[in-house]
Amino acid sequence: MTWTKTLICVTAALAVQGCDGPLGRILGQAEPEFTLPEPLPERLVRPVFVVVDGDRVIVEMGDQTQCLGNAGGNFSAAGWTGALSDCPYPYSYSVALAAGTPARQIALNEVTTPPLPAAEDAVPFRPIAAVRITDTAGQTYRFESAEGF
Repeated sequence: MTWTKTLICVTAALAVQGCDGPLGRILGQAEPEFTLPEPLPERLVRPVFVVVDGDRVIVEMGDQTQCLGNAGGNFSAAGWTGALSDCPYPYSYSVALAAGTPARQIALNEVTTPPLPAAEDAVPFRPIAAVRITDTAGQTYRFESAEGF
């Protein structure tokens, strides 16, 4: 657009049709040259620390947000499932407890490798508590107690 056309558009702003560029947009006579970006996907944050405390699970996320998973009416001696609450990450989780696990705080460590097969004569390690957390993208994180039987 030349400065002459711009001057004409400004001078006769209400009567002129077809001004393009920024002035035309201001006057509502031109199509915008951009579109709004797509909304960003939900921010995914990974769980980094898990504690089973009686009938609830406390999860610390990578951004230091703490989430809570209360068993509520789903509590059983073998564990429970639910969705994390009290935080912006409604990830699903499941808690598995070994029979006779006392209702006390049990810190869990993330397990990033699949379990190795036990030797024929060895008894496999079984944690007394295990938690699986699945984010909204379907990524599952596994946490297990260091104590086992």
